[in-house]
Amino acid sequence: MSLFSMTGYGKSESDFNGMPCTVEVRSVNNRFLDIVSKLPKELAYLETEIKNLIKSKLARGSVNIFITLGGNETASIPSSYNKELVEAIVKIANDIQNTYKINGEIRLEHLLNQPEIFSYKNDSSKEEALCKHILNETEKALDALIKMRKVEGENLEKDLLKRLNVLDSTLDKIAHLDPLRIVSWKEKFQERLKALMGETEIDPARILQEASITADKLDINEEITRFKSHNLLFANAIKEGSSQGKKLNFILQEMGREANTLGTKCQDAEIQSLAILLKDEIESMREQVMNIE
Repeated sequence: MSLFSMTGYGKSESDFNGMPCTVEVRSVNNRFLDIVSKLPKELAYLETEIKNLIKSKLARGSVNIFITLGGNETASIPSSYNKELVEAIVKIANDIQNTYKINGEIRLEHLLNQPEIFSYKNDSSKEEALCKHILNETEKALDALIKMRKVEGENLEKDLLKRLNVLDSTLDKIAHLDPLRIVSWKEKFQERLKALMGETEIDPARILQEASITADKLDINEEITRFKSHNLLFANAIKEGSSQGKKLNFILQEMGREANTLGTKCQDAEIQSLAILLKDEIESMREQVMNIE
């Protein structure tokens, strides 16, 4: 399985009984699955079913779905009007005129421009067919979005693996420099002792003890080993594919801790510069992982 990005777009254009129907789905990164739907009023009853369809196909992301129906023929032919609503509109308009001395009159076209006053005959068979059509087209748009998210995920996967190789090669460089760092530290340690103590004799056992304590504090082998272990876990998580974004982000946090500790303990300019390179790569990887489902 491959990784999936949370960024994607899908669109479906169709025709239902001569009426244009468009479904658009957009998604961007989000910690959870957040769905916002914008549907025509006559399709409001489908909102829950559409959201459940999205949940069955997507695990994370901020998802926006837009459905438009051209011509609005689904409303069919008006069969009656809301008399109470018309009377209320007329009364309010008259009250506004009288209160604020506004000239003008209520015309028939003003009322006809208020779609809420009409009632429509519902063709149950047509409504059922429309419902099925909308869900089918929504699934097509989602499939197109998922296809785009998959392609984007594959590109992110290639980039992450490339950066993972940079981390491994950098750790190899640090491991190669580490013995030289210890030799250099040992020489400096002896020089400082001579400068401080002069001709005064020092207990060799005491020197060995202090050197051992300091060497242990400066040892970075554990950090290198743990870092490489995290790299392996990261690579395995990528191979597992699917919804690995949270897991990958957690592993990167652990990598960051090791890089910080390594840079602090090494006390070597060259290794510190490599530790900074590690942290830069980790940060770049974290930005990419934020887009992974």
